Amino acid sequence: MTFHAAIHAENLRVHYGKRDILNLPLLSVPVGQMAALLGPNGAGKSTFLRCLLGMEHRMQGDVYVQGKRVGSVGAGGIARLRRGIGYVPQQLPAHSEMPLTVREVVAIGRTGIAGLFGPLRGKDWRIVDEWIARLGLCDVSARGFNRISGGQQRKALIAKAMVQQPGLLLLDEPTANLDLGWRERMIEVIEDLYQSAGLTVVLVCHELEVLPPSCQRVIVLQDGRLLEDGPCADVLRDDLITSLYGAGLSVIRNGRRWAVAPGEAVNA
Repeated sequence: MTFHAAIHAENLRVHYGKRDILNLPLLSVPVGQMAALLGPNGAGKSTFLRCLLGMEHRMQGDVYVQGKRVGSVGAGGIARLRRGIGYVPQQLPAHSEMPLTVREVVAIGRTGIAGLFGPLRGKDWRIVDEWIARLGLCDVSARGFNRISGGQQRKALIAKAMVQQPGLLLLDEPTANLDLGWRERMIEVIEDLYQSAGLTVVLVCHELEVLPPSCQRVIVLQDGRLLEDGPCADVLRDDLITSLYGAGLSVIRNGRRWAVAPGEAVNA
């Protein structure tokens, strides 16, 4: 079956015991779109990403990623599928007693192409160094990954994802636990990648402030189900936000950026 979509899911269910963690009758993301996956904690956002990566063994239904059906391709097929997906997880890697340098961490992204035990060649290292430079990490490339700031670590993980030269980029709360300055820099990085690299981007978040200007669509999950889906201006309403996060909140729009604040909104 062929779809003109980077992601296509039908009758997707993930359940633990009698409880549905995810229940999506139909959800597609066209090639080249930036879509945000919004919802409170426990809504099923990260579970959906695990389904796309072939990491959710309780998954039922049909899921296609870049034309390949997840769950029917075997272990080797899953490995090939993931080569076309850049994935930046929510949690940063745990501390290691033998820390890798930033350059070595970024280079891990090329091992799926070179082979797990295959040496990286000159072309691979050129791509690694190009992305290190592009994301402004040259000054810290020789430092231990665990010795740089949280914002620099997230940039390194984005570089690690991009050296795979993916068609699809999955970002699971890429600004989590960053201060305001680093949050804005990360949004700029994501915006630049989308504008220049021709990617399909799915950005998981629960804050409107982190949506890049080019985000065209918001998919809202609640309790594992699709609550809303559409253009930002149609979906990001006061009534929706209060239903998700509580009363007394208003949506603020400033150009192509969004935010939530208590009280009555004043929009620019």
